[in-house]
Amino acid sequence: MSESKSEISTPQHNYQFDVEGMSCAACVTNVESAIKQLPGVQQVSVNLATESAVVTSQESIPIKKFTKAVSKMGYKLEPQGSSSLVHRQQRTITTWKRLLLIQAIFGIPLLIYAMLEMMLDVQLLSIQLNLLLQLTLATILVISGYGYYQRGFKHLLMRVPNMDSLVALGTGSAYTYSLISALNIQLGWGISGFETLYFEAAGTILLFITFGKWLESVAKGKTTEALTGLMEQMPTEAEVKRDGTWITLALSEVKSGDEIRVNPHSKIPVDGLVIEGASNVDESAISGESLPVEKLRGSQVIGASMNLQSGMIIRAEKVGRDSMFGQIIDLVEKAQMRKPKIQKLVDKIASIFVPVVLSLAILSGLTWFALGFGLTFGINVMISVLIIACPCALGLATPTALVVGSGIAAKGGILFKSADAFQLLSKVDVMVFDKTGTITESTPQLIAHFPEDDLNYLSIAMGLEQFSQHPLAKTLIDYGNTQSIQIMEMSDVNEEAGRGLEGRSNGALYRVRKIDSADMLPQDFTDTLEQYYAKGYIVSGVFSQDIIMGLMAFSDTIKPESSAVINALSKRAIQAFLLTGDKEAAARHVAQEIGIQNYRSEVLPADKHDHINTLKAEGKIVGMLGDGINDAPALVAADIGLSFGGGTDIAVNAADVIFMNNSLNNLVFGHRIAQATISKIHQNLFWAFIYNLAGIPIAMGLLYPFTGTLLNPMFAGMAMAFSSVSVVTNTLLLRSKRYFREI
Repeated sequence: MSESKSEISTPQHNYQFDVEGMSCAACVTNVESAIKQLPGVQQVSVNLATESAVVTSQESIPIKKFTKAVSKMGYKLEPQGSSSLVHRQQRTITTWKRLLLIQAIFGIPLLIYAMLEMMLDVQLLSIQLNLLLQLTLATILVISGYGYYQRGFKHLLMRVPNMDSLVALGTGSAYTYSLISALNIQLGWGISGFETLYFEAAGTILLFITFGKWLESVAKGKTTEALTGLMEQMPTEAEVKRDGTWITLALSEVKSGDEIRVNPHSKIPVDGLVIEGASNVDESAISGESLPVEKLRGSQVIGASMNLQSGMIIRAEKVGRDSMFGQIIDLVEKAQMRKPKIQKLVDKIASIFVPVVLSLAILSGLTWFALGFGLTFGINVMISVLIIACPCALGLATPTALVVGSGIAAKGGILFKSADAFQLLSKVDVMVFDKTGTITESTPQLIAHFPEDDLNYLSIAMGLEQFSQHPLAKTLIDYGNTQSIQIMEMSDVNEEAGRGLEGRSNGALYRVRKIDSADMLPQDFTDTLEQYYAKGYIVSGVFSQDIIMGLMAFSDTIKPESSAVINALSKRAIQAFLLTGDKEAAARHVAQEIGIQNYRSEVLPADKHDHINTLKAEGKIVGMLGDGINDAPALVAADIGLSFGGGTDIAVNAADVIFMNNSLNNLVFGHRIAQATISKIHQNLFWAFIYNLAGIPIAMGLLYPFTGTLLNPMFAGMAMAFSSVSVVTNTLLLRSKRYFREI
């Protein structure tokens, strides 16, 4: 079950914030802990990738209380919308780029000097010049990186250490130890154990970490490109009629009821109704469907869709976040914010990760010193452990994958309402389908007619049906118009509920009605009728008096992709079930046509609900795809509910995944994206855990007794810097169009 299904319906207050200053998973835990301590707070979800927080409370809480609680922890909180995610990410990238430039100017010479001495095993400068050079360059690097120390020691003193705390302790210890050693050497104090310099380690570690932070910020910016790309598709202005004059206004100033002029080849700014003009519109940004849609007077139009042909005037109905496109963006953002169960486990691990690393660093340093390896050796080990540990990679593993996955899906017209929806859809092994509107088109069509050579009876039927409001009447008229069949003029038309229509033409009486068991039909008509009934068609007869003239068979047509989708699901080890309220013959025919082995007909909404619960009781992960009001109970009962954007509001609200167009192909596309996203999360977590499991013991010197090798703190810093970058880079491999390839 997704979180949305398990929540109890109680009055709630929802808040969304932007968070600045987070650097790792420990920061996420710190921010969540600070907010959870406020009275009335029920749920908190903080996302490192999108730098945001969502809070649910039982009562109204002043914004100042949130900002004050978080600022005490060393972070900045502001209501969402104060600055865009793109702007904040660009600001972060610029900040790290500026710091990297400063540290590169002074850090690269220090790195080159240290590497040359290490590789050549010679002293390039005199003792005095060596001390002066390293002290000067390292001091500039430490001062320029004061932010690490400010944030790190603040969190350390508050007993909520984070990644910056490890960096501050590691580089601070190296710099302080080296400063004492430099004075000891220069002034001849004779203090035992202070003869080694780690200035190059302190300085170059800061350079590597800053380089890693800059790369990480750039990579994180790319993970949200899909979402920001969605936002950028919405126009920022609209041409509005005010006081009889057309003026251009910012979209934020447009109100419901305004008349808006949409020029050819421009985007429609709001959801509304066409009141003048006609055109073809590209709605691919919303539905993912590439074919243009004809819009006439009275047609609904959707904001962010492209007007391809002629100018139109529309009346605004929904603007901004209330529009369909605004709701799509809102759903994508919420899906990225919510945490799957796997991330909650990671957060718990991260909350104890930094304290454990601090303990291991101190313990390993003291142990080596106690074993007689000297203070320098112990300091080296302690600094390496502090620096190599990386909770950043753990914190970024899940949210970055969800941001990329949901963005890719949204661009293809697939909306995941929660993070758990990815996990559940990826694990589904049974998919239950409704028939009408899901496997088949929602509108009936004239499937067949008999006889096929003389169509005069269709002219008669159209002449009668033009006076009817029955849904099949419109279907027949539309068919006749496409086939250029002339409508026969009728008079004295009478419609009797349940019995059809009758009328006269040139004095002759004609009827369109159901076939009665008492009707005497020729053998060829009888055989054809039985074939129609076997396929579950709705059949009407056209009569002259009571003599049969023709048969018309109506049914909702099977979507052309249905068979391929069922086959694709079977190859992915997903079993298909068909549950429909239709008659046995119709259900059997559809199931056989598309290759579904298991089906049930004449099923009531409660029966669908019970059948899904039966499948779940067997240990199956059950998905349900439906679009009608009668499907809502089953959608809620399923582990994961899926619906079409054009379905009823009740079905859409009950679903966890929404397909914005009416294509069944999206089920396979969505499953591919869900599996790829969850797989990427597992990969990221694996490498993050493996990195720490392997790196920390090496830094502690556990290989030293066997190989004589001790990790240089400088290389520990390099490894840590690239660990989180590698996780985000791995996530970016998700970005591909391969998920939407042909089935």
